[in-house]
Amino acid sequence: MSEHIALLGTGIIGRQMAEKLLQKGFRLSVYNRTIAKAEPLAAQGAQVCVPAEEAVREATTVLLTLTDYAAIAAVLTEVESLAGKFVLQMGTIAPEESRELAREIGVLGGTYLEAPILGSRSEIEAEKLIIMVGGEREHFQSREAFLKTFGPTVRYIGEIGQAAALKLALNQIIAAHACGFSLSLGLVQKNGVAVDTFSDILRTSSLYAPMYDKKLPNWVKGEYKDANFPTKHLLKDAGLVLAEARRSHLSTEVMEGMHALLAKSVHQGLGEMDYSAVFETVKKP
Repeated sequence: MSEHIALLGTGIIGRQMAEKLLQKGFRLSVYNRTIAKAEPLAAQGAQVCVPAEEAVREATTVLLTLTDYAAIAAVLTEVESLAGKFVLQMGTIAPEESRELAREIGVLGGTYLEAPILGSRSEIEAEKLIIMVGGEREHFQSREAFLKTFGPTVRYIGEIGQAAALKLALNQIIAAHACGFSLSLGLVQKNGVAVDTFSDILRTSSLYAPMYDKKLPNWVKGEYKDANFPTKHLLKDAGLVLAEARRSHLSTEVMEGMHALLAKSVHQGLGEMDYSAVFETVKKP
């Protein structure tokens, strides 16, 4: 009999991960605070549950794919026990939030691992997610094979909080690329330089990053609706980076500027759009 997995949070990433688990033959129960977002998974074989306690009751492993720590904490109020279960937190939260969550999961009898991911829908579908794991090594080893359901790159990072910190560091680079490229593209366009010329030169240089080509159609066409990573979520992560940088006594000037730009983008109604929509705010500050 296949392993029973519970997945809490069926947003953009959670739903795609749920579909992959079903494709792989796992028994799956799902929960989402807005139940309508989980219901389409029933037709694919998932058990849609309310409350969260029902979803986790028979599961051996619980995946948390929720927006933030507040959402996780709210959902856990519905759970009476996690005894004998592994709980894998796969979203982006602060290191101290992850350590607090580990304590809360321990009180409920569960075994906690932080396992934030790098990648989105296309990487899940292609089984090319990068997964970074924090926690006790023996617990990592017991769940490593399962995590490779989503891709071969599953890395043990260290103690709880370290994988969460690494994920913030990587998402800071996402923000930096999006904001920096938007300004460069704006300069090119305002001065009549062909975008193709700009892109061709960039691709042959050490400055190139694949995400530039991945998002270039969005920037050129001004179309941002098919969001893999909404602007509002990158704003949330930028806030976490900013707070962690301050806690770590690091310079925050650059991050403050990016956070302000993302906040303005959300204020201008771009929060649900792909994060590349920050270009619209760069063009029309």
